[in-house]
Amino acid sequence: MTLPWGLHERLWPLKYTIFLGLFAVTLVSIETAEALAEVEPFKTAIVLKFARAWPFVLYALILVGIGLFVERFYCRYLCPLGAALAIPARLRMFDWLKRYGECGSPCQTCSRECPVQAIHPEGHINPNECVNCMHCQVLYHSETKCPVVIRQLKRRQKASAGAATLDRAIQNHPNQKKGKVHV
Repeated sequence: MTLPWGLHERLWPLKYTIFLGLFAVTLVSIETAEALAEVEPFKTAIVLKFARAWPFVLYALILVGIGLFVERFYCRYLCPLGAALAIPARLRMFDWLKRYGECGSPCQTCSRECPVQAIHPEGHINPNECVNCMHCQVLYHSETKCPVVIRQLKRRQKASAGAATLDRAIQNHPNQKKGKVHV
């Protein structure tokens, strides 16, 4: 299930707020920050195998349930570690995810098909939210889904068909002798 873009855009900052809150509390009290770090459900689900007090188990089960319908829900909207790791992602040296000028306007293929909605409807990729699944790059080169590639292929086919017609016309010209056209 894909969340509506407006809701998705409003949920993005939540993980950054959680990260900054945990970071601020860490500066005051490590013990309190450790207790608040329970926003992360993996200790309950993986380390302790759900052998915890019911509020922790309920929280983990709710996140698992939502995750069944919304891809990577916790990672995309709540994970403070993901937020912390997204900050240095802004400092990337190369912008190696390719985009066409037409991406986003009028084409919406990549933004509709991005599994984590990291591609804005306008066409640009949000590097903080991108998980580098490379699906957009597969679409970028797709001869069946990318309108830009399809249009380029049609132009090439028309051009080669035109060249072939011209070659036939030259070969069938009445003044042609031994492969040369005499005018």
